[in-house]
Amino acid sequence: MHRDTAVLALGDVGQPGSPAAPPGSRGFLKTFGKYEITRKLSRSMTDVYLARDTEAGRTVVLKLIEHSSDDYTQTIIEAERRGALLQKQLHALDRRILEIYEFGEQNGCFFVAMEYFEGRTLAELLQAEGRIEPKRAARYAAEICSQLRTLHSFISDLDGRRTAVVHGDIKPSNVQISPHDELRLLDFGIAKVITSTHNLTHHNLGSPSYCSPERISKSQVDQHADLWALGVSLYEMLAGMPPYQAQDTRRLENLIQSRRPPRALPESCPAALKAIVAKSLAAAIERRYSSAQAFESDLQAFLKRQATAAESERQPAWDANATAVKNGLPASNGAPTKATVKAATKSVPVKAKRKLTEFYNIAIALLAGILAGLLILIPLTYYYWFWTSAAKLRIGKDYAHQNSSVIDADWTLYKQLKERGGILRQLAPVADLDVFMRNNLLNAADNILDQFRGSTDARLKDFGWAKARLCLERALNINPDDTTSKGKLALVNGYIALARNGGQAGMQYFDQAVSYIPQSPDPHLALARAYVTYFHNVGKAVAELHQAERLGYKLGPREAAEEGDGYLFRAETELAKVKKLQASATAERAKWLTMARDDMDRARNLYEPIAGFSNVSEALEKLQEDQAEQVKLETAVLHIGPTPHARPKHLSIHWRVYR
Repeated sequence: MHRDTAVLALGDVGQPGSPAAPPGSRGFLKTFGKYEITRKLSRSMTDVYLARDTEAGRTVVLKLIEHSSDDYTQTIIEAERRGALLQKQLHALDRRILEIYEFGEQNGCFFVAMEYFEGRTLAELLQAEGRIEPKRAARYAAEICSQLRTLHSFISDLDGRRTAVVHGDIKPSNVQISPHDELRLLDFGIAKVITSTHNLTHHNLGSPSYCSPERISKSQVDQHADLWALGVSLYEMLAGMPPYQAQDTRRLENLIQSRRPPRALPESCPAALKAIVAKSLAAAIERRYSSAQAFESDLQAFLKRQATAAESERQPAWDANATAVKNGLPASNGAPTKATVKAATKSVPVKAKRKLTEFYNIAIALLAGILAGLLILIPLTYYYWFWTSAAKLRIGKDYAHQNSSVIDADWTLYKQLKERGGILRQLAPVADLDVFMRNNLLNAADNILDQFRGSTDARLKDFGWAKARLCLERALNINPDDTTSKGKLALVNGYIALARNGGQAGMQYFDQAVSYIPQSPDPHLALARAYVTYFHNVGKAVAELHQAERLGYKLGPREAAEEGDGYLFRAETELAKVKKLQASATAERAKWLTMARDDMDRARNLYEPIAGFSNVSEALEKLQEDQAEQVKLETAVLHIGPTPHARPKHLSIHWRVYR
C-alpha cells in the first residue's frame, strides 16, 4: 500500500490543534533549537510544524524527520535533503517557489525550515466545494504549468552530472491556494531520488492515483509524469473526484495501465476544456502535451476564448467528399436525365436515338469525372499540401532560445500558407495555424520578460529585447486587438530605449504600458528603475515600487538595490550642495549634511542584507567613501570657521547607470 511520505500539508494551518510531540517521543515539543513550535500541521514520515524563528523574527514551516538506521527512512531523508537544496536554488530563479531558509542535522533529526505561505490546499478546497468552476480550474492549472516551466527548464548538477528537474508529486494536496487566490507548489522532496533502478510500488514514493502508466510500469519519472499528474488534478477539479479509482493500490495501478479513457466529465464542463483534459490523459504519450509550455498555451487559449490545439486534434479526418463519390452525383447537378433524353429524341429515328442516348451517357460520365476531380482531387491535394507544409508550425517552439532567423523562416512559411490557395484557403485549418504561431511568439516574449524579472543581472543589454519585440509585433499582426500584447510591446520598447538612449526615451513607453496592462506590476517596476537610474528621483521610484507591490509583486533584492541606489544618489547630491555653499552658511550646510546622513543610512540599511547581490558590493564601497567625506564636512562645519576667500570644491558624483 502506498503512503504519502513527504507531503507538506499546509492546509491545516489556522485550524485548532494542540502542541505537537517530536518524532518518537511521548512529551510535547515546545522548541526545536531556535524555533518555537506553534502547532503541528501534519504527520507522516515527515513531521510538519508551524513555528517561529526567534532569531530572524519570522513564521516558518518546520519539517522534522527523526533519524533511523532503516533504508526507508534514509531514502526519505536523502530525498528531503536533495529536494531542499534544489528548492533553494529554484527560489533564486522564481520567487513563486517557496524559499528554504535552512536545513541540516540537529537533535537527532533532519530538519528543513522554509517560507510559510498562508492558505488552504487545493485538496481542501475540493473537499469543501466538491467541484471547481471550469475557468477557475483552468487558471489554477495554467499557473501550475507556469511554475513547472521553471522546474523543467532548470538543470541540476547535484550528482556531479547535469540532469533536468521534475517535481514528481503533483496533486491537489501539494498545491497551496492563498486567500488572494495565489498558488504555490509544495513538497520538493519526493522525486529527486527516483531512478530507473527504483520500483515505485516497493519504495512507496509518489501517489499512485496521480502516477502515469509509464511511471507505474517502468518507474519513468520525467516531465511527462508531472504533466500527467496535472491532467489528473485538472480532471479532479472539474469532476470532484479523480479519473481512476479502485478498491486497492494494485487494482488502481492495473486500471491506469489499461489506458482506458476515464469517466466522462460533467456536461457543464466546456467542450474546449474537455478536449484539453482528454489530450493531457491520452493513452499514447506522444498524443499528450509535449511540455508544460504547450499545456499552458492551450489553457490560456481556453481562458481567452480562443481555439485550442486540443480541439483541432479532435477534428475528424478529411472524408467529406468520400460519401459523394460513393453515392454518385445528385440529379440537381445540371446533367441530363433519362427523361430529358427521351423527350429530346422522341421524333428521331430509333438508330439515331440509340446513338444520341449513348452520346449523352458518355457526356454524363465525363462530366461526372470532371466534377469528381474538381470536388475531391483538387481540394484533397491542396489540403494535403497545406497540412504537410504546416507540420513544423503546429508544434511548440522555444523561440526565446533560438536564433531570430528561425523565427523569420517560420513567419515566412506562415504568411505563404495564409496567402496561397485562393478560395481553397477556406478548406484549410488556417485559424488553427494562427493559434499555434501566435502562442509560440507570445511564449517567447513572456520567456524573455520572465528571465529579466527573475535575473540578478542588472544590465539591460544582456537580454533579448529585440527578439521579444519581433515576437510581439508579429503576434499583434495576427491579432491586432490584443491589448495585453500591446502593453508588453510598449514595455519591451521602453527597455530598448533605456538601453540605447537613456531615461526620457523610455518613459513614454512605460506610461503607455501602464494604460494597456493596468493590473500588471511590470510597467511600474520599469518606471521605478528609470526614476532611480536616469532621473535620480528616489521619491517617485519608491511610489512606483509600492504600486507594483499593491498589484501582487513581491519586492526582492533587485528592487532593494535600486531603492538603495536612489538614496545614495540623493545623498551625493546633498553633499555636493554642502560643498557649493559658502563656509559662512553654517545652518544651511548643516541642514544638507543631516539630510545626506539620513539618506546614506537608508541606503546602507537596504544594501547590507543583500551584500554580494549584483553590484551591491561596489555600491557599499562607494557609500563608505561618501560617509568618510560626510564626516570631514561635518567636522569643517561644526568646528572650523569659514576660511576667507576659500572657493568651494565641486563634488564629482559617481552615477552608476545600468544599460
